[in-house]
Amino acid sequence: MKFIFAFSLSILFVSCSLMQPNTARTSSQLSEKEITRITQLIGKEKIAKEVYENFHNQYQNNLFGNIAKRKQKHIEIWKNILAKQNINVLENETIEETENLKKQLLSDATDEISALKTAIGIEELNLNDIYIVRKNSQKSSIREAANGIECGTRNHLFVFYRALKEKNENYNHQIISGKKFKNIISGAVNPCGLQYD
Repeated sequence: MKFIFAFSLSILFVSCSLMQPNTARTSSQLSEKEITRITQLIGKEKIAKEVYENFHNQYQNNLFGNIAKRKQKHIEIWKNILAKQNINVLENETIEETENLKKQLLSDATDEISALKTAIGIEELNLNDIYIVRKNSQKSSIREAANGIECGTRNHLFVFYRALKEKNENYNHQIISGKKFKNIISGAVNPCGLQYD
C-alpha cells in the first residue's frame, strides 16, 4: 500500500526530529539505543493518535476516537519509563516532517474503508516497533511495558480489521508476518489491564 511506504520512509526523517530527549541526568540505566527507540515509539504513537482523532472527526466512527485515547495511554507509559531516568521528552507540535506525514496518511484515507485500512497498517507498524524494542532490551520495565502495549496494539488491529470485514472489505498484512497477522485477526480482544487497553 502506498501509505505504508510513505509512513515507513517518512518516519526515518521524523523520528530524529519529532522528539528530542532532554538528557539532563547524571546516570541512566537505559542505553542510548533504548532511549532512541522509546523516543521514536512515542513519536509514532503520537502520529497515530492524531490521525485517528482526524478520522473520528471526519467519519464519526467512535472506534477511531476510542483508540486515539488508548494511544495516549501508550505514550504516557513510554514517557514514564524515560521520566524515571530523568529523561524528558519534548513533544514539538509544529515540525514540518510530522505534519507532512500526517497529511499523507490522512490523504490516503479517502473514505471510511481506506481509513480503516490505514489504521490497520499503522497498528502493524506499531507492533513491529514493539517487537524490536522488546527484542533489544533485557530491562524488566521495558519488557513489561512492551508486553502490555503489544496486547493493546493487537486488540486495536483486531477491532479495526473486524470493522473492515463488517464492511465486506479485506486487508492483507504488509509489515508483520502472515502467521502473526492471522493469529491476531482470528483471535479475540484480550484483557490487557486498564493501563494498556
